[in-house]
Order: sequence, then structure tokens, then C-alpha cells
Amino acid sequence: MTVSIFDPEASQKKYEFWMRAAPPSKVYSILFTPRSGSSWLTSILTQTKAMGTPSEWFNPELMKSSSQAKGARDLDQFVNAISRHDIHGDTFGFEITHHQLHAVFGSDQNFMTYFPNTLFFWLIRKDIVAQGVSLDKMVQTNVSHASHYDANEIESSDKSYDYDAGRIRKWISHIHAAELASEKMIADFNLAPVRLSYEQITQAGAQKVVELFAAKLGLEGFAAQDAPPSDHRKIGTEKNDAFSERFRRENQEFMDRIDAGRAEMLSFLD
Repeated sequence: MTVSIFDPEASQKKYEFWMRAAPPSKVYSILFTPRSGSSWLTSILTQTKAMGTPSEWFNPELMKSSSQAKGARDLDQFVNAISRHDIHGDTFGFEITHHQLHAVFGSDQNFMTYFPNTLFFWLIRKDIVAQGVSLDKMVQTNVSHASHYDANEIESSDKSYDYDAGRIRKWISHIHAAELASEKMIADFNLAPVRLSYEQITQAGAQKVVELFAAKLGLEGFAAQDAPPSDHRKIGTEKNDAFSERFRRENQEFMDRIDAGRAEMLSFLD
């Protein structure tokens, strides 16, 4: 995958420009699964101007343009340059799914060689059925976040979304596979991530979440102001809830297996 991302003739003047900056003193990574509140989390952390800009810097669908902008000819150069980008508070943060990690770095081992002294957060969603429905809806309607669309577009997309148990099952399996792979990496490398869930962070609110990250990052003297409101809003509707309830009711055996496979992971959140 990395071969097709990078241009071997990318401008080295751009790369040299980014390399003038010192590397960050703190690096953190938010491991996550899709539709778990990651975009909202990025938004509120970025607005502190103290915790970097923890975006999906290693999303292969976005890296081609950003690697060109940084003049990065290969993965080594890209990591060097992007880690010097928007490092508010002398901190570099990024979000990454396990599927993205393998698409870009090839293996857990290779990823860890780039980020050996990194503080990890691990964001999941307790209700994987609601998560699967949300992901299915996003893929089917191409509407991801309320901040990008007006009310009429959101309502129209909701009306067009139809129930398909096979699709929902596929996305739940996709999410669970990423959870299992992330948990394996955590175990293999003896990581001790700060474990978070969509349900926890949305209930806690922006202020408490920002304070949690500041404390875990050791930002001494960080004065948490009233957290600025994020323009990322929940787009789930009553239809999402109805589809989730129907799927659980009609796919009990499948969900019993999924729930059993997630039980230990979820226990770490209690």
C-alpha cells in the first residue's frame, strides 16, 4: 500500500522545510474503530491548542495529498514530516484504526518501530450493533457527520436508508475484527492504553474529556478553560435505534458469539 501512496519525486524542498522544526516531545495515538466518536474527540482536543491535532494522519485514502504537501517520498520521510505538523503544545497526536495501521505500516511490529515511546488511548463503542448500523448508514448514504450537512440533507439520507441485516452483520464483523487485532497488538507489545468508549466520552462531555487527556499527557500547568463547542453532532435517528433493536432480535446467535468475544475487552472499561 505504501508504494502507491508516495511520489518518489516529491519536492525535497518541502520536506526540508518541515524538517527545520524540532520533533515533538510528546507523542500519543488514539487507536479507534469507526463510528466511535473519534471525529468529535479530534475536534475538542485540537481546539485546546495544547494537544496537537490528532487527526487520521495515517489514513491511506488521505495520505497521498498530505505526503505531497510535505514532500515525503517514503514512509520514513512522511512520519518525520507529519510529526512536526500542527504540534500544538509540543505534542503530536494521531488517530488510527487497525485496518489503516496494516494498510500503511504492514505490520504491528513495523508500526511500533516508528512509535516506541507513545502514549496510547483505545477508543471503542460498547454498543457494537448501534455502531454497525451507524457505519452501514454512513456507507449507504455517504453522510458521515452533521457538521458537513444541513438538516434537509440529513433527513433525506435518513429516509433513504434501508434495513439490510447482511450489510449490518458485515460491518459488525469488520469492527470486531479490528477490535481483536488491536487487542492482540496491545497484548503482544505489553501496551497499557487508556481505555475509552463512545458512551463514556459523550456522557462525560468535552470539558472532562479534555481534562483527562491533559492529565494523561502530563501537561503540567494546563489550565482547562471552558471547552469550546464542537460542530460534530450525533446524526443517529430513531431509525438507527429501530434497526439496532431489530438486528439484535433477529440475529441472536450471531450476537451471542460477538458479545462473548468482546466480554473481556468490555470488562476493562468498568
